[in-house]
Amino acid sequence: MLARKRNSGVTMNSNLLKQILAVPTCSRQEDHMVAFLAEHVRQRGVDRCGKVVTDEWNNVYIRKGDSGTVPCVAAHIDTVQPLRLVQIIQQNGLLFGVDEQEQRTGIGADDKAGVFVCLELLERFDQIAVALFAAEEIGCMGAKHAPAAWFEDVGCVIEFDCPGRGLASYTSSGSRLFANDGEFIHTAMPALQAHGLTRFQHHPFSDVMALRQRFSFSCLNLSCGYHNWHRSVEYIVIEEVEAAINAGEALISALGCRAYPFAGEAEDSAAPMFEVTDLQLT
Repeated sequence: MLARKRNSGVTMNSNLLKQILAVPTCSRQEDHMVAFLAEHVRQRGVDRCGKVVTDEWNNVYIRKGDSGTVPCVAAHIDTVQPLRLVQIIQQNGLLFGVDEQEQRTGIGADDKAGVFVCLELLERFDQIAVALFAAEEIGCMGAKHAPAAWFEDVGCVIEFDCPGRGLASYTSSGSRLFANDGEFIHTAMPALQAHGLTRFQHHPFSDVMALRQRFSFSCLNLSCGYHNWHRSVEYIVIEEVEAAINAGEALISALGCRAYPFAGEAEDSAAPMFEVTDLQLT
């Protein structure tokens, strides 16, 4: 079954991206972001953006559509940056931040860029789930404690928490994310190739690592346009964020509302369909 598209061909809401980047949030102090997301969904209308719920870990979950299996997109709402007011500057296709002394400062683009991508995809489909996790930067604590019941009808998870453009996680902290010769990657590959997501790598920990250790669905983790993450000179390339949204739209359309199981201990003797390298982020 296909995921029903709502707004095909629309341009991204760059003002929303700037608003998200300006929200202070860090690990274990995500309350401002949780409140922002809840208000955003309320303003967009529950019938338009779906039902939003939170849990004791400050995870945020949104679901649209009829009952049944849905694809899920994910990102994390915490950052390593301190809680402070930041002015978001747009210049030459980039977004970066300055503090009250007009000095460059981090904007938490890792992973606010991914949060924005998820919200944009939420607008574009009538059947979709969104999981936005807290405390990823301190060990994926939100994903490790997310309620299993919410994921019972999730067919697969597409996370947006890789830097730059063109990257896809083959593993996350050693956890395989999908079967080499399975239906999931065969279905996803045409969309990935069409959108340049062809640099498969072994990546550090991310929320899909925690999900794969708990659940038996296939996952991906993809680029979403942030650079120099965790640093004061962090920035976002607007064109790369838009590319991530377009890639996500193509992927969800291809994967549809189907389950793509991959058991945690499943054996997979097939060779990958692509070259896999160690971490190369430049």
